[in-house]
Amino acid sequence: MKSLNKLFIALGLTASLSFVSCVDDLNVAPKDPNVMTDVSGEMDRVLAECYQGLATSGYNGAGSSIISGGDAGANSFTRAVFVCNELTTDEFAWKQFGDAGQYELATMQFAADNGVMYTTYSRLYTVVALCNEFIRSVDNGKFTLDTPELQNKAAEYKRQAKVLRGLCYFYAIDMFGNAGYQDETMPAGTAPEQYDRADLYNKVVAGLEAVSAEWGETYAVPAYGYVGKEACDALLAKFYLNAEVFTGTPAYDKCWNICEKIIAHHKGAGFNGSGLANSYKAVFGANNHEYMSQGSRVNEIIWGIPQDGIKLQNYGGTTFYMAASTSNSTPGTEMNSANYNLSASWTCMNAREQFSNKFDWANGVSSDKRAELWCTSNQGFNITNGDITNFADGYAPVKYTNWAYTDNGDVDTDNSPDGSNAFADADWCVIRLAEIYLTAAEANVVGKAGDQTKALEYVNYIRERAGVNAWTAANLTADNILDERCRELYGENCRRTDLVRHNKYAGGNYNWNWKGNVGAGGAATPEHMNLFPIPSTVISFQGYKQNPGY
Repeated sequence: MKSLNKLFIALGLTASLSFVSCVDDLNVAPKDPNVMTDVSGEMDRVLAECYQGLATSGYNGAGSSIISGGDAGANSFTRAVFVCNELTTDEFAWKQFGDAGQYELATMQFAADNGVMYTTYSRLYTVVALCNEFIRSVDNGKFTLDTPELQNKAAEYKRQAKVLRGLCYFYAIDMFGNAGYQDETMPAGTAPEQYDRADLYNKVVAGLEAVSAEWGETYAVPAYGYVGKEACDALLAKFYLNAEVFTGTPAYDKCWNICEKIIAHHKGAGFNGSGLANSYKAVFGANNHEYMSQGSRVNEIIWGIPQDGIKLQNYGGTTFYMAASTSNSTPGTEMNSANYNLSASWTCMNAREQFSNKFDWANGVSSDKRAELWCTSNQGFNITNGDITNFADGYAPVKYTNWAYTDNGDVDTDNSPDGSNAFADADWCVIRLAEIYLTAAEANVVGKAGDQTKALEYVNYIRERAGVNAWTAANLTADNILDERCRELYGENCRRTDLVRHNKYAGGNYNWNWKGNVGAGGAATPEHMNLFPIPSTVISFQGYKQNPGY
């Protein structure tokens, strides 16, 4: 079992902020701000609530939620974002439609009253509210900061809260467009104001740029589980890559430059001196915290969300991914979650045919190490998705496991968790160095920023680690970069964003099985679906203007 940082242990020990979220009041307040005098403990614990908003279902593990209504596990941050960013694309199909709203997402028939989208919107703005209230508490003197050390600590914690908030705004801008904005300067209880998408992008990015500048030029490696300057800059790289979609004005030069800074920080160690781990598989194992801030190996995971099968149990995160993509009960298949060292098996999620075909299978085997753990025709699965409710109709795209791995990707049984546990130990990857390499390459290929020789080098680090042929300059095309991002980053909450950016999401430029509720090959969908609708409950409470087409 991994040793969790004190901040994250605090998640299970305290609930310094108490609220239940609904969209008409996404603001939180300390129970009694006058008692916050034990700065060494209280400030840590209140900041912990901000991190908890990303890491767990609720204060007490798997069984509770800080979001009212719905299922606590489905309300978790990682899972809520995943179902919107991944199930609505060519990557994953969903088999269990008892959950209201899931079928409409998986078949790209979503509407403003979709309850899953409302859950996701609520989770994003709940974390925003937590971060705002923490910053307000510092600024309004709710903590006793009577030494330079405490003042510096408070300033550092404020920067972290702003980065956590920035991640939520990225997903809000990406998915909902003209979404709400609120920061610490607005009184608690004030409803977020709806912003034009471009204006919201500019406001959030300017804030993150200011935070990055406050940290200075050096990438100090934060303690495990925390975010720092590098996570802030990696988030900015995601914003810059999507600037043309979000604002109409590209920012590829900014994207390339900030990626170059991050890459330079990692160069010299790991796979071929790239800073990547030697094994793709090991980055998604139970001991992948060793690849994250101050870990014992290379820090490929720039931003990760801690998970733990004992201390941070919840039905989101890597437990969700592992359990959803495995089955112990599908007739005709040879699959067992025990092979991945987890007792839970939900029989929910498999790969769409168009996604699977990107790995060039031969007799159920791919030379691409990124699909090494998949169950395929050799285990009784069909690559097609003829019956969307049949788990065997689609390959099983296993990525995260509950095994510990050695640096070269061998299973380390001596250091692996107890496989009888239904909760996973692997941490959730938010942004990896591999994404930064591919982001830089796209900024060059699509935006003509930077240097093509370097861009080719960056992609080939990724491909060579995967065990597939290196590219030449002729392979550096927008379509190839998009496919490579799919192979490398599947399940990491990038796919919908990537397809929209390449004009292959809504419309008919690229279809996949069950898109538009049509089986084989799918069907075109209206262009306005490149944006999700603002949830109707939000419209009702806040009086926002709905996105066009809904």
